[in-house]
Amino acid sequence: MGSHLARALTTLNRGERDVLTLIYLAELTHQEVADALGVSYGTVGSRLNRARKKIHQAIAKEDNHG
Repeated sequence: MGSHLARALTTLNRGERDVLTLIYLAELTHQEVADALGVSYGTVGSRLNRARKKIHQAIAKEDNHG
């Protein structure tokens, strides 16, 4: 699963990857991430949503193709 996740992370653009990293690894709140990146609270939510979706799709694709 680790290699699947690593490859899935490469499908994200920098903004999505930054938000995901700050939320899950640095354990910042959405507002803290918004402040750190200089974007709105809503942008953080949008990027996180897109990132999650892309990761799920990439992992599912790998699982189906082996």
